[in-house]
Order: sequence, then structure tokens, then C-alpha cells
Amino acid sequence: MPTPTPIPYTPDAKFYSSISTTYEYAFSHDAGLHSFLSLTLSHLPPSSKILDAGCGTGKPVASTLSAAGHSVLGIDISPSMVDRSREAAPDAQFQVADMRTFAPEGDGEGNFDAVFNILSLFILSREEMENMAKKWASWIKKDGLLFICTIAAEDLEHPDGDERQGVTDPDGLCVRDIGVQFMGRTVHVTLFTREGWRVLLEGNGFEIVEASTQTFVPPEEAQSDEEPHYFIIARKT
Repeated sequence: MPTPTPIPYTPDAKFYSSISTTYEYAFSHDAGLHSFLSLTLSHLPPSSKILDAGCGTGKPVASTLSAAGHSVLGIDISPSMVDRSREAAPDAQFQVADMRTFAPEGDGEGNFDAVFNILSLFILSREEMENMAKKWASWIKKDGLLFICTIAAEDLEHPDGDERQGVTDPDGLCVRDIGVQFMGRTVHVTLFTREGWRVLLEGNGFEIVEASTQTFVPPEEAQSDEEPHYFIIARKT
């Protein structure tokens, strides 16, 4: 069987559009994510204004938040994903946009009560994630909330000599070029460690309120590795 061609760091709208249906089937029923969403609802003020950055198919994040009475704007680089989001959460607003360059209406300063970045940061570079942290700090109101679902680098350590194990930055806070299997292809991702996330968020004016990890096992047909999801709730101080 030929070796799959790696996906580069740069988000690929065509790839994500091509997997929109199978992705929803494989990942929208993640029990850990549903539990996390229930927890986020207990932290959010009524009728919160929320940005769902990298909204995917709208399930379960935007659909859950919208059904709970919150005002949701979802953005995604994939037009197909955005179309599915509109079907999943008809009361929410969606637009095709790249989170790395997205600018909210107005000056963007303190526009949102909360921002969600759920399973949407893996293929950004460290530098792009650091820039995203600055955007979160700009977009979120004082005492507003940031909700992240990602993977901590130490949870994807591979045996010595495994070509997928990645390269650790000199400061030890981030590991680049980790190979994982995702939807039948090898994807190379960059992940912060838990300490890396603490340093990144505190350096941009956030304090971590709560963090936890729960492993998700995709169905066999998804041709994807197990994902030890790292859930973070942070408040803008």
C-alpha cells in the first residue's frame, strides 16, 4: 500500500470540503466533546455573543450553543463545511473565512463574550497559533471566556525512532511536524505542551480556569488515530 501524501501545515479548503460528510459522521458524536460543551454552557452568561472559529459542520458546537439561546457566528475555511453548518444551526450566522485573517465587524475589539476553537488548531504553525492568541485577546471582552479543544503534545509521544514523533522546539513548549493519521491521510501537526498552553494563554492575558483530557476513538471507517483531546477553559483577565 503506498504511503499517503502528507498534508502541509497550511489549511486546505478543498480537502476539508471533500471530507465534510464523513467528518461529521466520524467526529460529531465525540462523548468527551459533548460533555465539555455541557460544561461550557454552565460558564456562559445568557444570550452570549460567541465566535466559533473553525466551525466545521456545525455539529455539535454551533448547533448546541445556538439551541441554548446564544448568538453564534461560525467561520470556516471550507464552503462545504459552512453549508452544512447552516443546516445544522439555522438560527446561527456563518461565513467562509480563514481564522488567521478574519476580522470581525467594527474594530473587532472586545466583540465577543466567548470564542470557541474546537479541533481547529492542529494544522496551524506555532507562529500562527501565537498570533491566534493575540486575536483571542482582542476579540474577547474583559472577563470573557475562551474554550479550546486541542491535543497536548506530550499525549502524542511516539517511540524513539518513530518518524512521526516530531521535533521539539528549544524551549520545550511546542512540538512541530508530528505525523498523525486523519481521515485516511497522514497529517503533520504542531502541538503545544500543557505548559506551552499555560505560557501562551497567560502571556496574552488569560488565566486557565479548568483543563482536562479525554481520549476519543474514531470509528474504524474514519481511518484516523485515537485523539487524546485536551479541553481548556480560560478567562480573559
